[in-house]
Amino acid sequence: MTVLTPTGRGAVAVLRLWGPNALAAADAAFRPARGKRLAETPSGRPRLGRLGAGLGDEVVAVVLDGDPPGVEIQCHGGSAAVEMVAEALRGRGVRLAEPTAFVDQATPSPIRAAAWMDLAGAGTLRTAEILLEQAQGALDRELVGLIAGIETGSPETASRLDGLIARSRVGLRLVDGWRVVIAGRPNVGKSRLLNAMAGYARAIVAATPGTTRDAVTVRTAFDGWPIELVDTAGVREAVDVVERSGVERALRERARADLSLHVLDRSQPLDGADRARATGGGPALIVASKADLPAAWDPAEALGGDRPFVVVSAEAGAGLDELGAAIARALVPIPPEPGAGVPFRDEQVVELAAARDALKLGEVEAAARILRTLLGR
Repeated sequence: MTVLTPTGRGAVAVLRLWGPNALAAADAAFRPARGKRLAETPSGRPRLGRLGAGLGDEVVAVVLDGDPPGVEIQCHGGSAAVEMVAEALRGRGVRLAEPTAFVDQATPSPIRAAAWMDLAGAGTLRTAEILLEQAQGALDRELVGLIAGIETGSPETASRLDGLIARSRVGLRLVDGWRVVIAGRPNVGKSRLLNAMAGYARAIVAATPGTTRDAVTVRTAFDGWPIELVDTAGVREAVDVVERSGVERALRERARADLSLHVLDRSQPLDGADRARATGGGPALIVASKADLPAAWDPAEALGGDRPFVVVSAEAGAGLDELGAAIARALVPIPPEPGAGVPFRDEQVVELAAARDALKLGEVEAAARILRTLLGR
């Protein structure tokens, strides 16, 4: 038995019983409001009754198809009601298990079970759709096709396997998302840009240089991809020990970011440090800020076409849609096709890489065996 609904107060809670004695245990504990016993009820027909000591809780019980059949119990959502119902079922020999146990038992492969679990953590509709496709067997089908290709000696199998592994660059981020750092020297508009992209005042905005001392984060999404935006302290030679600590943290954040937004003030002349940031290493997008003010330089001319750039005004809201689209393109240049298999956990990528290595060495039986193991066969 497991409780499928989240912990806490709610209108309705759902408990699921499975296993060889599920129906017998539920039948012994369930007191129907009228009519036959639960065990004599056709599957799929809701039955009103009570469960629990004394008056108990009013519940709805449904017998589920299966061999052996399972039972779903719907009771009131308060923790006391759930505990009362669970205690009544435990008294009939039912053991309480984590939801993962039910998912593992109810799904035909470990990949699909893992996808169902990760689906609960998907933060956007787009990532949820990809995970739902894996839960419905997209990655399983891809692996079955690869195994068939290995066994028949298809010359396309190696490239198909490489393509599947490449999709993990998106799959591994479906729950946690990507990290995008807003960087630049003080007073170029980083915090105002964060607030504009978040849609609310998340960071303090002030004319005083060095106002931002710590990393300020906000969760958002661009083109359906979950992203954590990080506003960092302006990078400059700081005398104040607190600001110096903020600058050091900003540099660390940039080093571990998936993408840096290098913000340059378009209303002020560029200096050597600005140009160095614009041509520095690492995945980056140049943001020419303060487009509502008279321009002191032209991005197309000043940057020489080496880096993609977007001109924005956080104050006026101009260019924000273009910036969001550019961020999405930089992070996910080639989104997975609908229905494609997408590896979404580290252990899946490790096994796929092992199968690819075996295939390159000509160990076709070992490659096929690794993929079968991944499928749980």
